[in-house]
Amino acid sequence: MKNIDIKSLIIGALLTSTIFLGVAAVPKDTGKIDVSPWDDKQGWTVTRVGWLRINGIGTEGYQPFAVDADDFVYYRKRVK
Repeated sequence: MKNIDIKSLIIGALLTSTIFLGVAAVPKDTGKIDVSPWDDKQGWTVTRVGWLRINGIGTEGYQPFAVDADDFVYYRKRVK
């Protein structure tokens, strides 16, 4: 019967415990989900900018959400 090297056993136990604790660690209040209800009356302002003219002019506060085959980027901004 072979003898188990104590150094290898300690390294294996430390590695196993590190992986276990790393996977098991979760932030506080993970189970609580704060979801705001859907607003049916929300409105969006949509603008279209050519791909070659993208430099941030006129798109401040907007977020890109689509690109089409004609090299246009569509931006939207929520208004209420």
